[in-house]
Amino acid sequence: MSVVDGMLDEKGPEGTFEEARRVAREYTFEQRRRGRISFADPSPDSHPSIHVVRRTLPEVWEDTAMALMAIGREIHTHYDPRRKSGEFASFPSLEATVMMHIVEPFGEPRFHKHYLGGWMGFGDYRAEIEGVKDGWMISPATVAGLLKRGEFDAVKGDERWNYTYSQRLRAYPYFDFHGDLRTINQLDSVVANLAAEPTSRSAQCITWDPRWDHNDRQMGPFKWDSYHSPCLQRFWFRLRPRAEGAGYRLDINGHWRSRDHLKAVPSNVYGVTEGMHEEVRRKLADRLGVPVERGSYIDINDSLHLYGHYLDPRLQGLDAKSYLEDVFRIAAGEPIENRVVMPGTDMYDMMMEDIEREYAFRKANPDFGRGG
Repeated sequence: MSVVDGMLDEKGPEGTFEEARRVAREYTFEQRRRGRISFADPSPDSHPSIHVVRRTLPEVWEDTAMALMAIGREIHTHYDPRRKSGEFASFPSLEATVMMHIVEPFGEPRFHKHYLGGWMGFGDYRAEIEGVKDGWMISPATVAGLLKRGEFDAVKGDERWNYTYSQRLRAYPYFDFHGDLRTINQLDSVVANLAAEPTSRSAQCITWDPRWDHNDRQMGPFKWDSYHSPCLQRFWFRLRPRAEGAGYRLDINGHWRSRDHLKAVPSNVYGVTEGMHEEVRRKLADRLGVPVERGSYIDINDSLHLYGHYLDPRLQGLDAKSYLEDVFRIAAGEPIENRVVMPGTDMYDMMMEDIEREYAFRKANPDFGRGG
């Protein structure tokens, strides 16, 4: 019987959740004492903030999750399930403002065995970040034409996506001085900026479009009944000279408005590093004519959260149990090698084949699974 199974029998789901938080708290404060994590002392009068620096994605993912379990602010959200009576049917979510510094974002081991949802979806998400699903959205030109004719209900009734990250970064829509709709590829602008001046500190791209993303009638009487504004907000790119001589390393910061740590962060980081950051790095190396190596990725989140219902075995079954089990394994000092997918193993080879197969399938079949 696992630690969590025994604890569930003895303490029930609520008691097990509280015990997981207790051991995560002890672990996290010990990490701070050793200088391996920074955070503000928990206080009811301030929002928690956390800073974690690790070499690889699984390392930063684990210790950030432990810190959120330890000191995350308890808050129920509209995503939490409710009973018919209206009461919440899950544990509260745990939230903090978090900076995760991944020194080697492409470094191995890159995959954790317990990324909730597994590795399926990583290849599809990379293809989406590269723009393969941009055809799933209603085009800004179509929206502009309908608005000019006063037909906003047709826009609201259209079931296609309103935007994608790829579209906002590679084809950001704007009206020029003549009132004509145009687009700008911001990733190419970043390359041009740094190629012209490698010491530039203004190489960035954004997703936020205030005309729509506040959904507050900035464009006249138009307002969606339901609208999800982008979680990804912007990327900032910085070249630094290589210590060993010619060329540069490309460091990148990503800023996110709101993020689910357990399910979203792993695929998000994989997708944007493979599907966007690498594009900029390769183009810069070509434009500058010198090596441009992969640098660090700092992932900054205004609201990074653990959804309480993901941690409740009554609602998420084995997924919740496996994550709670990891909390106790990490706190007990078990080596992370036992929880990651190591290169050279059969599991690693199978995982990479699955990801590449999924990526190739999506690139060849962009409309597969498309609704409407």
